[in-house]
Amino acid sequence: MNRKLCKAIIPLFISIFCMLIISIKADQGYQKNNDRAITVMNNNDTEDDAEKKQEIDYEKTCWNLQSLFKSDDQWKKELKSFDKDTKELKNYIGKVTKSPTHLSFALNIKEKLDIRLNKLSAYVKLKQDTNKNSYKYLDMNDSMSKSYGNYMGICSDLELEILKLSNKDYKKIISNKNINRKYGAYLRDIRRNKVHYLDDKSEDILSKVSSISSLPSQVYELFRNMDRKTNLTPAQYASELESSDRENRKKAYQDELITYNDNINTIAGLITGQVKKNIFYSQERGYESSLEMYLESDNVDEKVYNNLIRTVNSNMDSLHKYIDLRKKVLKLDKVHSYDMFVPMVKTVDNNINYEKAQSIVYSALSPLGKEYNDVVYKAFNEKWIDVYSHENKVSGGYCLSVYENHPYILLNYNNSLGSVSTLSHELGHAVYEYLSSKNQNYFNSNPSIFTHEVASTTNEALLYEMLIKEAKGNDEKAYYITQYLDLIKDTLYTQTMYAEFEKTIHELVEKGKSVNALVLNDVWGQLLKKYYGQSYELDQLSKVGWARIPHFYNSFYVYKYATGCSAGVSFAQDILKNGSDNYMSFLKKGSSDYPINLLKSSGINLTNTKPIENTIKKFDSLVAELEKLL
Repeated sequence: MNRKLCKAIIPLFISIFCMLIISIKADQGYQKNNDRAITVMNNNDTEDDAEKKQEIDYEKTCWNLQSLFKSDDQWKKELKSFDKDTKELKNYIGKVTKSPTHLSFALNIKEKLDIRLNKLSAYVKLKQDTNKNSYKYLDMNDSMSKSYGNYMGICSDLELEILKLSNKDYKKIISNKNINRKYGAYLRDIRRNKVHYLDDKSEDILSKVSSISSLPSQVYELFRNMDRKTNLTPAQYASELESSDRENRKKAYQDELITYNDNINTIAGLITGQVKKNIFYSQERGYESSLEMYLESDNVDEKVYNNLIRTVNSNMDSLHKYIDLRKKVLKLDKVHSYDMFVPMVKTVDNNINYEKAQSIVYSALSPLGKEYNDVVYKAFNEKWIDVYSHENKVSGGYCLSVYENHPYILLNYNNSLGSVSTLSHELGHAVYEYLSSKNQNYFNSNPSIFTHEVASTTNEALLYEMLIKEAKGNDEKAYYITQYLDLIKDTLYTQTMYAEFEKTIHELVEKGKSVNALVLNDVWGQLLKKYYGQSYELDQLSKVGWARIPHFYNSFYVYKYATGCSAGVSFAQDILKNGSDNYMSFLKKGSSDYPINLLKSSGINLTNTKPIENTIKKFDSLVAELEKLL
């Protein structure tokens, strides 16, 4: 399936950092992952937690899904109706390219079906993630997957028919103004990938095995959200990693990682299965590599990916300086993984209630103007956001878009500044989707995750720029600087490390090398040492950190966080200096062009290394400023 088709019918699961810096994820993934983010919740609440629960009105801070479906039964009826109505599109197969009129009618039907499927899949996803132990929604998701697979097969047939058009006939059709205006980008994208489409029978087979090929991801999620047992909720785990008591955070870290280490061979089998699946599809479709296949979906040249890794690898001094400073300030012999999240300076305010968080976000995003903040107001007051953690809710955070409705945001808010940052991040996704849908037709309304991470990181950068500027005294300023540093560290450096890991293990398998748990641990361990430097101590449990990253099942995805960070930091500086007009124009363009082109037209050129280098310079200047304050 091509980029436009996949994006049109699958809701956007933007995963992000769960506490301080939280992809999700998109995710099909739920969050960008670090050691503070991913833990399954249970019922072991403290007395304080129980007291807080009594104070929270969950009815006012959860999603309102009534605009999607009034009930599960209504959803089931609509799914049956959808399956029936797909026959209308199927009837056009073989006739799609007879004339511009036939094509226009067929794509109009497809558009309506895409919108309905988007709504159907959104509902079951949202329900499942707030009822994670319910087999009811697992069953509904299975039904959804079957419908999606059947529909995908019909759409593949439609696209194959478009591909078989001669260049002369295609030019004639695309010259139709109405077709070009509404469907031009979609059609051009299909034709661009012409060389990678197979014959009808082969495409049909690949379509039918799509449910099998997704098994590594599905099994991993079942393990992570249902079978894996821990003693801490995500909020509790994040708090423990920030504890000034080193033994407490060490114990929390060990308890968390042991659950993965005890199942390491199984998880290694799952991730190698994902890699082999990618290689199979890339080879069958005639790509040089799995990386090329995934980047092609956004029309991104491999040099963008490779330049990112190369540029970050050439500029490790700033990160090493940061780790050295952390070691010095915390008076550690060596910095372990469980030492990476404890505040280097005293926390300014770690009890920010949700009402106060909204006020902070409004202030931080005020440079974006009234139009932007009017959408933020809608999100806060029209129940777009499921705010608090509970025992049946998945960890992390994401934004999920629903065309002809509004986006939905999942949080696990815990009153920390990190949660405020997460809120700001997710609102970046939500407003981007909202403005795109209001200013673009359907096929151009769903931005790539590549540009989505720009929108989210821009908001976080604006948040920390404001907090640093308005800080009262050096202690407060130092604290906010550490938070900004962690944003860049965890988004640019860490996600680039993840991207390098993915590239390495895919290349090993492509070269016929054996990849097992020991190999994966070794690759991960080497990367940790390279990125964190001499002050970092690599322990055995740290080597299994790769097993905790769900985004590896949404392959070659995490690099977009790093490029997004670079572009977001650049946009934030431009907004503060020149106003928001340029940025708002970028948001409203949606997916009307390829991500690289959209960014380039707005002054951010990711085909060269300048945005990455500028972000590294920003990081370096913040480290230097922090050193002076401490």
